Amino acid sequence: MLADAAGPSDQAVSGPGITPSVPAQDVVPMTGGDGTYPLAELLAALIEQGKLVKVSDTVLFSSDAYQVMKQTVVAHLQKEGRITLAQVRDLFQTSRKYAQALLEHLDDQRVTRRVGDERVLR
Repeated sequence: MLADAAGPSDQAVSGPGITPSVPAQDVVPMTGGDGTYPLAELLAALIEQGKLVKVSDTVLFSSDAYQVMKQTVVAHLQKEGRITLAQVRDLFQTSRKYAQALLEHLDDQRVTRRVGDERVLR
């Protein structure tokens, strides 16, 4: 069953920080009990199970990491009022690619709204 095959990946996708440190082929098992599963199917199963959050077409986070990042950004905004892409990048010690994907997702989810080069709470 596809859902069963997705189980071993939990540890690999929930490591520290938000920058993946494990190659994609190691994040999810490529074979199941009765044969090979396409990577897209496995990722879809993990998203459906709530183990991964898709923030863009090319960026996925573990649900736990996503919740921590979301809470951290919201807490910063409640305290400071504004946050920039560079601040998010530095806050999570990640690349611009992952910080931007997170912020755009938070905009889409109506948690934040972009004002110039900054984000504010909605």
